Amino acid sequence: MRFWRNVHRWLGLLVALQVLLWISGGVVMSVIPIDMVRGQHLLKAEAPLQFSEWHSLETPIPLHQWQSLTWQSRMGQRVLKAQDFNGQIHYLHSDSFAPLEPLSQQDIATIAKERTTIVAEVDSIKLLHHLPLEANHLKPPVYQVNFADSIHTALYLQPLSGEVLSVRSDIWRLYDFFWMLHIMDYETRESFNHPLLICFALAALGFVFSGFLLLYFSVFKPKFRKWRYKHHKTKATL
Repeated sequence: MRFWRNVHRWLGLLVALQVLLWISGGVVMSVIPIDMVRGQHLLKAEAPLQFSEWHSLETPIPLHQWQSLTWQSRMGQRVLKAQDFNGQIHYLHSDSFAPLEPLSQQDIATIAKERTTIVAEVDSIKLLHHLPLEANHLKPPVYQVNFADSIHTALYLQPLSGEVLSVRSDIWRLYDFFWMLHIMDYETRESFNHPLLICFALAALGFVFSGFLLLYFSVFKPKFRKWRYKHHKTKATL
């Protein structure tokens, strides 16, 4: 009995703080809508592409070289997004099929302002070749456009097509912080089956198990003994 009390006490001290962080993370992740976390409420819907005016290509498209071809709009102009058979993405002029030139910072700023509902000025624009943790799922180079709004919104845009690849804000950063605490992955924040989390989960399970044992020894077993004693005493009287 004393052994299980000590086990329960020390396991409780070990996992109490982490259980609090798990619960806090669960509350934050359930309260904040995921679309708000991803910044979708900050983006305007893209206008559908218009193909009312067709024109012939200066150079025939070598279709056998591409796995897929998609029409896109870049600042009102039709362009092609082409994926080769190695999975690489290329952006091409729709008339000559030549590679697109990178957009200037001024063009990127114009696109960013047009795509968002943010009523704030652009604070800074950077062409990143090494991405921060909040954008590590993207492939560099990427333009980062920071807005001077209250939640410090950052848009990440493709430098050739002007696509908005990702939106980050203080809402996402708060969510990500509690997600990190929740899964206990303090580096990449992606793995939820690493040894540290498994050990704490097992410790929490041991805490609950030892609690049930203490409940049995302190409540159910004495009552069972008392009932058995009365039962034997009644039989002896009869």
